[in-house]
Amino acid sequence: MTIIGIDPGSRHFGYGIIDSEKMKLIDAATINIPLSMSLPGKLKYIYDLLSEVIDRHNPCEMAVEKIFAGKKIPSSFILGYTRAVALLAAAQKNISVYEYSSTEIKKALTGYGRAHKIQVKSMVYNLLNIDRKISYDCADALAVAICHIHSREFLKVLK
Repeated sequence: MTIIGIDPGSRHFGYGIIDSEKMKLIDAATINIPLSMSLPGKLKYIYDLLSEVIDRHNPCEMAVEKIFAGKKIPSSFILGYTRAVALLAAAQKNISVYEYSSTEIKKALTGYGRAHKIQVKSMVYNLLNIDRKISYDCADALAVAICHIHSREFLKVLK
């Protein structure tokens, strides 16, 4: 089964696709959005590129990081828009969507819900045997997908 993980962002939008049965990296990248674009232009840009990725790899499920509304409330709204674009792209292809908080993701990968980004990225490299450089946004997207794969496996054991 193919899983796509999403780390939404309005400047850097990460995605990663994993074969869950082989725990193998299929594709991963960061969509870097030009700062000069208007918000609607950015959303269309993300949507178009993400739709191409979905069409190319035909993932079965999508895992998306939930929004954490910290001190920057306006940024949280924009992040919500980019998440909505990902959810729309999944809905149009009838892909089931699962959401995880950053704490759940960190705990699934490192065993500690407040792990640092470098620890998460290191675990992504180790679990997927990655031998090339990837951005933090890309690593975060892969971490969401890995979290989902582990969650699915855990639920199977419980049944």
